[in-house]
Amino acid sequence: MKKVTKRLFSLALAVILLMSMFTFSSYAVSADIAVSVDKESCLQGDSIVATVYFPATYESAAALDFELNYDKAKLEIIDIERGVGLTNALNEQINGKVFSENSEIPGKVVWVLAGSNNFSFKGVFATVSFKVRNTAANGETEISLKVTNAANSGYVDITSQVTTQNATIEIIRNSVNDFVFELSEDGKGYIVKNYHCATVSELEIPSYYKNLPVIGIGDRVFYNHGELVKVELPEHLRYIGDQAFYACGNLESIEIPDTVETIGDSAFLNCNALTTAKLPLGLKEIKDNTFYGCYFLESVEIPFTVEKIGRNAFYNCLSLRTVKISKNTNDIGVYAFDKCYANGIEFITVEGNEYLPTLINESYPGSKITVVEDLSLGEISSIQEKVEFTGAPVEPEITVTLDNAAEVKEGTDYKVVYVDNISLGNAKVYVVGIDGYGEGYALDFEIFCDHASVKRIVKKKATCTENGIYNCKCDHCGLFFEEVIEAKGHPEGEWVYDKRPTYNETGIKHKVCTVCGQSYEFDTVAEKIYPDVNGDGSINSSDALLILQTAVGTPVYITPEGLFNADANGDAKVNSSDALIVLQISVGKIQL
Repeated sequence: MKKVTKRLFSLALAVILLMSMFTFSSYAVSADIAVSVDKESCLQGDSIVATVYFPATYESAAALDFELNYDKAKLEIIDIERGVGLTNALNEQINGKVFSENSEIPGKVVWVLAGSNNFSFKGVFATVSFKVRNTAANGETEISLKVTNAANSGYVDITSQVTTQNATIEIIRNSVNDFVFELSEDGKGYIVKNYHCATVSELEIPSYYKNLPVIGIGDRVFYNHGELVKVELPEHLRYIGDQAFYACGNLESIEIPDTVETIGDSAFLNCNALTTAKLPLGLKEIKDNTFYGCYFLESVEIPFTVEKIGRNAFYNCLSLRTVKISKNTNDIGVYAFDKCYANGIEFITVEGNEYLPTLINESYPGSKITVVEDLSLGEISSIQEKVEFTGAPVEPEITVTLDNAAEVKEGTDYKVVYVDNISLGNAKVYVVGIDGYGEGYALDFEIFCDHASVKRIVKKKATCTENGIYNCKCDHCGLFFEEVIEAKGHPEGEWVYDKRPTYNETGIKHKVCTVCGQSYEFDTVAEKIYPDVNGDGSINSSDALLILQTAVGTPVYITPEGLFNADANGDAKVNSSDALIVLQISVGKIQL
């Protein structure tokens, strides 16, 4: 009985001691470490900041192995900063410490600390800045924390009491990152050079990249992207490269902006599902194989601006029944409409199309021509050639009058399409017939600004002889340009004598600018001097006396002109030789 009581007492004492250890030690209290992020969702290419906290209830530890885990395929580290908690803990270590931070292991950041007394962690442990990779997969990703070892100064392991709180971020696809852009040669826009995505069926190509318009689609950019069903092209697009959409077998329609001037060879070759294709006004040529093998394309309207259709342009377009074509199109390559609608194509054109009947008789005998009224048999009036910039689209009024006096109305009989009608410079307007009217006009006008309010900064200062330059910005239109600062010209300079005049010979002189020091007005004749030193209008002994006094340094008053005249022999000295000449003149021995 005593043995049992002793054993129970020993067991109870052990439990009490164990409980007291946990009761008086804050290290063993269960709590979560945590990480928070500043965004719940991120676009590919965006940045995100993760804030790491150590459990406040632990307060301190003498040894710690701590790591932050992330998906290296989706995130990359930009920067790591110690938080106030970690910084203060390190600063408080007075008996020596060991600290290490390592972010070189892909997918994790590791912190290791050891000290002779406890580190006290209060507040933010660290902040880690990430960039979401451009190629990161859509969907959720986690940033998690893990403590692999922790102990207090008494070497009590507290790791088992630590759990983690993960941060979850939703990664959203950023379509801009699907493209590779290249700056155009003139630096005024970007060209799409490549496309990486293969999972999106409806695609919108951005109109701007880095604040500049997207103006081109390079060769083979969307080659064999069979997943594409619909593509929206940028509003400022200028050209589409060779084979740009080659073999996009599920592409159903394409509307090409009227800003496009060039479509490359085989651009839409084997787009088998294509049913509609709107071609741009201003297009001059449909090149070889452009719509080759577009089986379901039923009709096409060739803009009146197109002069040439290339070889095989619509070859094997099995469903193509109607082609609206202008009298301006007078060069159609071989096989351009071969293997199209089995019963022949209906070509819709205007009366007087001299080229088309011959082509049909020779190459497409099963086809026919339907004649419609020619809108271009008339005139355009009320078109402003110069329109002031407003910052918004400008649309000069257009009036159309037919020669036969038939009334035509905009929106019913014809449409007006403006191109490049916002920015300064040349703009264009197309007047195009609708339905029964087959032709149209292309007109140019200019958008200008008088730059009435301009801010100027000196780029290069003007000198006496060279123009300077202002850097200018118009407050109204925002245009940056340069202005000339006119050269100032030389102020009145000082004469320098290349040959001093004498009483009997002229001299030669030039000027020197008092601002820039440049010489000018060379070979100017300096008149003979008249050695009237005192300025009384005559030459006599008084003048000779002043010359002698000046020669020996006696203070006398002589005007600058008088002093110049005192040098009668032009040797740049005033002495007895000059006085002798003056005396000889005064007695008539020397005649002036």
